[in-house]
Amino acid sequence: MNKLKIYPPSSLNSPDLMPPFSEFGYRFLAEGDSWFTVGALNPLKNSNLLFEMRFAQTGCAINCATPGDTLNHMSELNSDPDFIDLLTGRRARVWDGLLLSCGGNDLIDALGVRGPGVPLAKRLLREAAEWGDAAQGAARYLSDAGWQTFSTYLKANLKHMVGLRDAGPSRGAPMFLHGYAVPMPRPAPAELGIGPWLYPSVLAYAIPDADYEAVAALLIKRLAALLAECAADAANFPNLHFFDSTLIPIQPAAKASTGESGDWINEIHLNRHGCEALAVPWAAAIEKVIRTERGED
Repeated sequence: MNKLKIYPPSSLNSPDLMPPFSEFGYRFLAEGDSWFTVGALNPLKNSNLLFEMRFAQTGCAINCATPGDTLNHMSELNSDPDFIDLLTGRRARVWDGLLLSCGGNDLIDALGVRGPGVPLAKRLLREAAEWGDAAQGAARYLSDAGWQTFSTYLKANLKHMVGLRDAGPSRGAPMFLHGYAVPMPRPAPAELGIGPWLYPSVLAYAIPDADYEAVAALLIKRLAALLAECAADAANFPNLHFFDSTLIPIQPAAKASTGESGDWINEIHLNRHGCEALAVPWAAAIEKVIRTERGED
């Protein structure tokens, strides 16, 4: 199997650094959140999904996600000047596919919305006085009105991403989205004091620690279902393909652990083993789509 070769957008600005595109079977343009970038911060300890992708054919990717983009939101990805230029500008070319990592940081941001007087439609979690019946399980803590707001926002930004693709020479090229594994809300920040991300929200909303994992699982699975819904809507999101990472077995982190645990390097990012567990089957799914479109399968 062939490891995906990763290049920064700046490599296209110099003949000496220009990737040898003709030597690769697959040429991807990648954009995304920290699941495409964390390993660049500490490659000896961390990894990301792109680093662990393997294909039967050779492949390269121009990765517009950078360590500074680790907390980017969908709306900001849609305005990344490198990404837009490589789709529709002077450096645009025909890409064999777009690799996208998005939605996770938007979910984290939405979970962090709280404060006196904030209506349910603008937050994902309920205050203790608003909790539903215990028979609802983890759903008793979630705001359905807030989820609808979140869904509308994500769909609008994803549709804009489709429009960017179709405004350039890669019109109609397949777009590949991954889901996320289920994290354990816990006090496990990344290096440099960044994070934790989910833990402050479950604390602020007084969710019992016995329900932390169930709440996280429900949120991640709702996000997966939302992305799968978009991929199934060919009229609004043509040639969008979603890989449901929640179906891949991942070793969970221990509750209340403060560092690397299970397949997790911190609260919301996988370690190298966890990234490999998700990236390898996702790459296989991507390759199958491309081979089918080329008439090779």
